[in-house]
Formats: sequence, structure tokens, C-alpha cells
Amino acid sequence: MRTATTLLALTLTACTNAKFSPETLVKDLRVLSIQAEPPEVGPGELSRLSILKSDIPGQVTSLIWVGCEPDPQDLGRSACNDASILLRPTEIVDYPPGLQLLGFGLVAQYKSTTTVFDVLPADSLIRRTGSVGQVMGLVIGEEVDPLATGDKLRGYFARIEAKETPVVVALTRVLVSEKPPAQRNKNPGIVDLFVDGARHPKGGRIPVKAGGQAALTVEVPADVRQTYIEPLPSGDVERIENVVGAWYSSGGRFSRERFDATVRDATTFIAPGSAEFPDDPVPERRTGIIWLVVRDDRGGQSFDRYPFFVCDEALPNPQVTAVTPPTTPDGQVVVTGSNLSATLDIVVGDVAVGRGAYNQAQDTFVGDAPALPSGSYPVKVRGRNCRDADTNLLYVVP
Repeated sequence: MRTATTLLALTLTACTNAKFSPETLVKDLRVLSIQAEPPEVGPGELSRLSILKSDIPGQVTSLIWVGCEPDPQDLGRSACNDASILLRPTEIVDYPPGLQLLGFGLVAQYKSTTTVFDVLPADSLIRRTGSVGQVMGLVIGEEVDPLATGDKLRGYFARIEAKETPVVVALTRVLVSEKPPAQRNKNPGIVDLFVDGARHPKGGRIPVKAGGQAALTVEVPADVRQTYIEPLPSGDVERIENVVGAWYSSGGRFSRERFDATVRDATTFIAPGSAEFPDDPVPERRTGIIWLVVRDDRGGQSFDRYPFFVCDEALPNPQVTAVTPPTTPDGQVVVTGSNLSATLDIVVGDVAVGRGAYNQAQDTFVGDAPALPSGSYPVKVRGRNCRDADTNLLYVVP
């Protein structure tokens, strides 16, 4: 049995697009990654599931998680091995043997039984190679009651079967094995993003000019490529992982779709509004998202999302005169100055003020306090005109 985790997403709606777009261009509801943390567990141990999906403005979506018990004898008896269940999801509600509802929402947990390998001899190789527990994430185009059971839950699935409600079904797997924890697979991780050679502020937006180019470079942990032992009938074989990155965006193009995440060479992002791609105009609100997924070849995945903003170079430069930290734990950072409506981000050290936005009523820029250790940090203002400036101010974290 192949044990590497895969991700398969199926959209159960009619397809009418005759014109093909790059795989990296995401214009509809799509699941880009599901992460299991950790991706490999022992029998009865928990793995936390989280999802990376595109969000379509104005579209309500809900997520339902379903999981199956591993099939260590590889007999194909698991309910998740029956692909027709994707077309007949009402059968999920009847909970065939080995299938369970894992929960609702953006995160869930998967856990096999503690006795999953009891059907095997004590010296079975499968105990070491592992057996996969399959997981289905169903993203449906309507609001779901998280307490739904029985007939109410069956009603959601019935509308999916009748194609009255759009759905994207994403399949992934969690590896269950009896390996010692130190020998199990780990998710690859993402350390930082660099834009044109400069470290991108955590939580900040990427400013780009209409049709302009930006060089994107990813930093992953130094030890991201794990060395592991693959047990084979002929004996153990030492192998080294491959780690691959993948780009996606709501607008714009990339010079490549996939790249070796362990090599620090840049991918060029061509922003919307390029004359080369007239079918990719500047978004109405000048905003978009770049998604990054990093995968190893044993099922580990990590992901992140980076909002971008297509600059309006006619805007004035924002001027900052003061940055006031919050006075209460749930308070906000308040920035005063002039032309603050032209502010894209306020960056403290290398962290952007969270959820930063212009407050028209008070003519201020406000946001959540950056999570930083005690110390004094320089403050930079990034404008919506693609120009940055030092403020000569310091932000003090007690």
C-alpha cells in the first residue's frame, strides 16, 4: 500500500468554462491543501486537521469533516475506499463501519482506534510502514448547523446529491504506524517569504504595481528534508525526502507553478493588469491573495496566505506622527498623522499591525498590536502607492 498522503479535490457542479486558465489562478471555490498535524501518528493518537481554501466574496460556505478507520489488511473494505460515496454522500449519515463524522468548521481532529493493528501478526511489516486513515473535507455552499445530526444532516447531503448545493470534496490521508515518534514524518514548515530580496513583514500585504513583477523566495527550515527509513521486505532502505512548493493566486501569473522548496531561487509573480494578460485586469478593489503550499513526498504539508495590493501610484505619501500602543489587552494600536487613508500597512520591526485599516471618523489608522517580545522597534509606513518610508519612531513593547 502506498502511504504518502495525497490531496484530491472534486467539485460536484457542472463545468461550463471553455477557456483554460493557469492551474495557479483561483477564481472559484477550491481546496488547495489540507494539513494533518502531525501527518503521522500512532494508533489512537490525535492529528489536527486544517484546510486552505479559496473564499469567494459573497459566497457562504461550511465545512464538514468525515474520516475512515485505516485498513491495514488492504482489503478495500473501508467506506472511504468506495469512490461512489462522493456522488451519494447521504450514505455518510448512516455511518458505514469504520466511518465517523469528525466535526464542522475550519479545523477538526482525526484519531484511529488503539486496536487498529490487532488484526496483524506482531512482526507484520505494515505495523512499521503504516496504514492510511482517509479523510474527506466537504466544503458546501450553504451555512451548516454545527449541531446537525440525523435528518437535518441528511438534508444537507441530499441537496448535494441533487446538485442543488455546490460542494468541493477534498480527500487526504493520515498515516498511522507503530514507528517511534522520532522516526515519524513531520510537516515541512514555512519560515519566511522574501519579496524582491527583502523579508516580507509577517501579517503584511504585498504591494505590487499593476502588471509589475515581484520576485518571491521562500525560506523553509534548514532540516526540512528528513532522512527516513523505508522498511521493505528485502530490508530497510534509507531515503531523503523531496520538498516541493506550489503557488496559487486570485489574480496574476507565476513564472512557474512548482519549485524545489529547498533551493533559494525566486519565482516571478506578474501582478494583475499586465498588457501581456488582458484577461487578468486589476481587481475592482485592487486586492488579491497569493497562497503557498509546501509538500514533502511522504504526506507532510504546510501552507500560508499572503494578501497583495495593486498600488495606485497617484496616491499621496502617508505621514505618521505618532504610534500609540493599546492601553488594554483587547485595545488597538492607533496611528496618527496625515494622508493616512493612503496607508497600506504599519510595520513594527518585521511584523505588520494586524488587521490594519483607516478609521475615517477619527482620521487614524488602527489595528491589532503586533506580537513581539519586549523591546523597542522601528516603525515603517507602507503606502498604497508602492512607496515605503521610515517614520523615525520607536514602538516600545514592555
